[in-house]
Amino acid sequence: MSPASHQGCRWEAILSTQTRSPSAAPSRAAGTPSRKNRQGVILDGIGPLVTARLALRLVRASDAAAIHRFRGNPAATTYLSHGPLTEEANRERLVAAMALSEASMAPWFNHSWAIVLQESGEVVGDARTWNTAELTPAGVLAPGRHPAHHAALAYVLHPDHQHQGYGREAAAALVDWLFTGSSISTIVAGVYEPNTPSIRLLQSLGFRKDPALTDQPAGGKRFPLIMFSLDRPDDQSG
Repeated sequence: MSPASHQGCRWEAILSTQTRSPSAAPSRAAGTPSRKNRQGVILDGIGPLVTARLALRLVRASDAAAIHRFRGNPAATTYLSHGPLTEEANRERLVAAMALSEASMAPWFNHSWAIVLQESGEVVGDARTWNTAELTPAGVLAPGRHPAHHAALAYVLHPDHQHQGYGREAAAALVDWLFTGSSISTIVAGVYEPNTPSIRLLQSLGFRKDPALTDQPAGGKRFPLIMFSLDRPDDQSG
């Protein structure tokens, strides 16, 4: 799935688009029932994140067809760590993503999000926030060598919905969620070098190329992977 690993945490390259409009701060939808994982722990803060035009929620099995429309699209996967997925491979990936989310328990987590248009309810992309990808046979996430207070961010949009500001709106909501809803102090993101729209998007959110994070191998793609990082603002550090 990912081109490389750094300190035991797997990276997925970002496909995005240059934003054209600002987004409102995300909020969680009211009336969302509590969810529990297999250990009986309530998955606090995982309710939908609502922005000006989008709702971000955890992916569901019923999202398979919608997700395949972009995960199986050559134009959408150019700058992802995988090529176009078959329907079967997409379903397997979705099942694995849901298992990782189900196993999440503080401080270790791995959540995949559906990016949904509020107006139509259409799933137009997906995103991922995580600080480990190690799932034990017992169905719990194992600590990785990556620090628990660091997290990674990745996302993809269907080509029909790029260049409309949705990528930045979704990414900004997830950055806000990571910094305000958890103990995360640093967010990292990987982007293939030719993907200048993603680089501009990350920079617009305050991400900077991190010299401490060695650029990663291409993982089957003919592009070097550049690592960016964003530290929690001082006024949010408590």
